[in-house]
Amino acid sequence: MTQPIEELAERAATGGLFMDFDGTLSEIVPRPQDARPLPEVPDLLSELAHRFAVVSIVSGRSARELAEWLGPHVEIWGLHGAERARDGIVELADAVRPYLDSIHSARDEAVASIERPGLAGCIVEDKGAMLGLHFRDSPDPDRVEPEIGRLAGELAGRHGLIVVPGRMVFELRPPVTLTKRDVVERRARELGLDAACFIGDDTVDLPGYDALDALEADGAMCVRVAVRSAESPSALIERADVVVDGPRGVVRTLGELVRLTTEE
Repeated sequence: MTQPIEELAERAATGGLFMDFDGTLSEIVPRPQDARPLPEVPDLLSELAHRFAVVSIVSGRSARELAEWLGPHVEIWGLHGAERARDGIVELADAVRPYLDSIHSARDEAVASIERPGLAGCIVEDKGAMLGLHFRDSPDPDRVEPEIGRLAGELAGRHGLIVVPGRMVFELRPPVTLTKRDVVERRARELGLDAACFIGDDTVDLPGYDALDALEADGAMCVRVAVRSAESPSALIERADVVVDGPRGVVRTLGELVRLTTEE
């Protein structure tokens, strides 16, 4: 295992593990509702939660389903920090609440629009406080991508939302600051961490790296782990301290952290 991972393990008691879910702890699947963590993941996260100061999932998924899949021992932040699951209760950020009606209206329009001819395989993911317009399962994703992008832009303009592109998806979000950087940096400072790691696979994970940059500037030991796939953005790989191959590579890394932090 690489030296940064070994150094991180040495600081586990005052360190934090922050990570994405889709493409990181689960394989990417055509239909987002079909994704599940790899079988080893819940137990590995539980073990690490007893060794590190915090183990936190920061994902674009809903907090409710993440809490159901990953158990009670890890922090769960859904919708890029708009939701937090605590003791079985999902808390929604106050800044997001005024936009729920707009999200719901945009959802209804998106569902009607995406059913038109030529958009077979495209789906609307209702996240409650956000929407995902997915085109991964389209027979011709390159052809439909511009059309789905235009639809997302039109809906955002009509309903006062913003568009954030991801891997074969356009997300519609409230126009408030919701990034993984906010969660990672805030929690690291609240807990007084002197080491932090962020693991991700997509463009929307780069703000997690930005948080580590800020923490590193203040003296923390930080490790950026990129999950490599055929769709990995080059910026993620270039900025990484450690690169692993797919979610299976993440499982191996988490397993190594368990081994390194197990008392002899």
